[in-house]
Amino acid sequence: MKRLITVTILGFLALNAGALAAVDWGHDYDAALETAKRDKKLVIVDLYTDWCGWCKKLDKDTYSDKDVEAKLTKDFIAVKVNPEKSERNAKLSRTFGTTGFPHIVFVDANGQKVSEIDGYLPAAQFLEQLNKISEKATKK
Repeated sequence: MKRLITVTILGFLALNAGALAAVDWGHDYDAALETAKRDKKLVIVDLYTDWCGWCKKLDKDTYSDKDVEAKLTKDFIAVKVNPEKSERNAKLSRTFGTTGFPHIVFVDANGQKVSEIDGYLPAAQFLEQLNKISEKATKK
């Protein structure tokens, strides 16, 4: 009986661990563009800093929402960029016109900005924006 309980608990833990890693956040913008070309998806670029409280809240509350995770995984290539980590990242941030964090930019596979979100949004509002952005992209 103990073995059955242990196996059951381990099974649930394995399923939950997989759910937590649903969005595969990359950290290489150029690689994200290449994947977007191959998979015919948009790229979501999350410009953040380590000290940004709203960025951490976005990670904790919004990106971890199961519906947001599902939408991001299905329709977007996700990449996180910290402008304070390299000159390349800082240049990309300037190119996108980042003035505060978090700054979420959506680009096509050629790197052309199609939309953006300035600041934190709760999961339901963020998902609404994701739906609008992906619908707009599919109409082109």
